[in-house]
Amino acid sequence: MDYKPYSVEWSRKRYLSEAIQKYFEDNVPADVVLGDIVDILQEWEQDHQSRANKLQAVIKGISISA
Repeated sequence: MDYKPYSVEWSRKRYLSEAIQKYFEDNVPADVVLGDIVDILQEWEQDHQSRANKLQAVIKGISISA
């Protein structure tokens, strides 16, 4: 996809392209690239799950006191 230069989408695609290019320049095996992607997504999932648990505790606390 082509995006308007210097738009948010264009910048995001450029950063992703540069990150992927760096892996190839460093001759990183594909399984390592995929492993890194999975690790990052799992870290995000854990972070979001932790936030969701805290939010649920607050909601439960509000419901009990109401």
